[in-house]
Amino acid sequence: MITLRQFFGFDTDPRVPEGWLSWQQLTYVTCIVLITVLLAVILGKRYRKRTEAEKRVPLRVAAVLMLASEIAKITIVCIRYNDPWQFRSMLPLFLCSIIFFSLPVAAFGKGRISRSAMCFTFVYGMLCCLAGTYLAANIYQNSPIFSYEPMASNFAHCVAGFAAVYIGVSGLVKREPGDLAIMSLMLGIFEALALTADLLQAGTGYEHNYMFFTRPDGTPFTVLMNLAGGIQPLYTVLVAAVYFVYLYLFLFIMKKLSRRHS
Repeated sequence: MITLRQFFGFDTDPRVPEGWLSWQQLTYVTCIVLITVLLAVILGKRYRKRTEAEKRVPLRVAAVLMLASEIAKITIVCIRYNDPWQFRSMLPLFLCSIIFFSLPVAAFGKGRISRSAMCFTFVYGMLCCLAGTYLAANIYQNSPIFSYEPMASNFAHCVAGFAAVYIGVSGLVKREPGDLAIMSLMLGIFEALALTADLLQAGTGYEHNYMFFTRPDGTPFTVLMNLAGGIQPLYTVLVAAVYFVYLYLFLFIMKKLSRRHS
């Protein structure tokens, strides 16, 4: 048995990390993702015929839990390092952090902005869930699966996946002309913030590879770095473009499928 201090990382954890793509990680992640999807489908069907205000209730709970979990994680890490500035390396500007912004707007907002944020969450939620649970190599290589940071990270990413599936099943996702422009603006602003943080914090000791704009870090973006010939600015532009391509391709497929079933 480990102590609470070891679980939260204040003392050295005697356990050896299971490692990325180990059978333990894959089994654990698959179980929590399946539970997430199942819960979203059950609640989505239960709320499908209710009013839009009622449909938003599970989303609001999800948004509050996600933000509370992330704030708690950042606070604990800052206390652990005895450094209040440690949060600078944990800013919510990672690829999966997009949902930290779009979900609260979708859940609590009104009008066109809320509708666009709802669709944005639907598009990116499951991608963030799968990327943040299955592909978080840096976490699984450094910490045992059942320790605080991996579990907190998995929880936040599963909330993102829950939101996406729930929005789709409950019938909350709706698109109207002009929504694409708003979603593109949301993505563009988020990318600009992430790149700005990468540039301003370079060499400070708090730098982080937000949105993988600085380097691939073992992700499939290695293909883009090779395509860019190792040229950093070109690589960054290609990565930024890929996020937009994903958005437009997802919405294109969604539009085709909706027409086929109408």
